[in-house]
Amino acid sequence: MRGLLIAALLLLAAGTQASASGPQLPCAAAPSVYPAADALPAIAIWHGDELDRHKWQPPACTGWPAASRAKLIVTLAASFRYAGSMDGLLARVGAISSLRDIHYWSVTDKKWGLLAYDASALSGPDARSRRADFAPTELVKGADLHYWEDDTRTGPTIYRLKVLESSSERAVISSDNVTAVRRYFFTIFKPGALQSLLIIQRLSPGVYGAYIVSRSGEGTSVLASGHDDSYVSRTNALYRALAGIKTDLDPPAAMPAPR
Repeated sequence: MRGLLIAALLLLAAGTQASASGPQLPCAAAPSVYPAADALPAIAIWHGDELDRHKWQPPACTGWPAASRAKLIVTLAASFRYAGSMDGLLARVGAISSLRDIHYWSVTDKKWGLLAYDASALSGPDARSRRADFAPTELVKGADLHYWEDDTRTGPTIYRLKVLESSSERAVISSDNVTAVRRYFFTIFKPGALQSLLIIQRLSPGVYGAYIVSRSGEGTSVLASGHDDSYVSRTNALYRALAGIKTDLDPPAAMPAPR
């Protein structure tokens, strides 16, 4: 059993994507970015010095300022089978309360653990304004929403969710922290320093692509460095939740092979 697990992990590590010039986001229709349906996700990591060396700038589709510097970027590209419509996938994205049901592989504890103790959609940037999950009809282009998550590692944080694109064929949604992310008495991410981007694209009938970017920028503490595997594990967990895959299914995501 252990041998099979190791082999599967090596296979996942081999199924990574990378570019010498930095992440190549599918801002326009780019089906070639996504692995074949049912293949393992392609995961890649870029560190700040590498991104600076190649003078990489976030493309316009991210909504991030072109001059903003990233200290770490993790990307995941995958495609999956889903017989429903984009609205069905947006319902999964808007189901903020389901974050407390998502499991990720804790590298520190060497076991599956919950992503959050609790989570809720908000009526505004106030943790006391809890409300029902966001409906697909609310996730329209231009929507600016908020949600709250009590992370099992870093505690309560309020996030902003922005819908940059939304159609029956494609959706682009960004997220960033409104309040600081803390670990004990230390600030790990200042407001706006922890960002993510989700691109969902219909590739063919019954097949959708997912591209997820996790980004830490200026305002990230040095205490956050050295935890690349945690970014990978959590990004993979969010992808599995979107694709309807059991989030604590072995094997966990493996680190990408060095470039």
